[in-house]
Amino acid sequence: MSTTFRPERAAEAIHESVARILNEEVSDPRLQHVTVTRCEISHDLSFAKVFYTVLAVGGKSEDEAREEAARAFDRATPFLRSRVGEEVALRTVPELSFRFDKGTENALRIDELLAGLPELQKDKDS
Repeated sequence: MSTTFRPERAAEAIHESVARILNEEVSDPRLQHVTVTRCEISHDLSFAKVFYTVLAVGGKSEDEAREEAARAFDRATPFLRSRVGEEVALRTVPELSFRFDKGTENALRIDELLAGLPELQKDKDS
């Protein structure tokens, strides 16, 4: 039984490539405060989901910043895919989809819920 780590290596290479391209080559102001957090790729390497977070600046709400980033990614996806194809040595370039990463949001919510538990409040008072 053989275990291959190729999808994981490809996902990491795509993650690094997209992050670098966004930082150095994309001039869209809607993507300037975006951080690529992770990448998941299908087992056959044909589809890649790139997850990101965005920092709300300039008086925008988080929802507005997310919507702007999503529209900017829709527009920039063909460019990003072609650049990833030039940088990452894969037989075929995977289709890229960009998704907001709710992981940090979920972690903050869990922290809030845990902080409100009566069992943990007793420990703080002691």
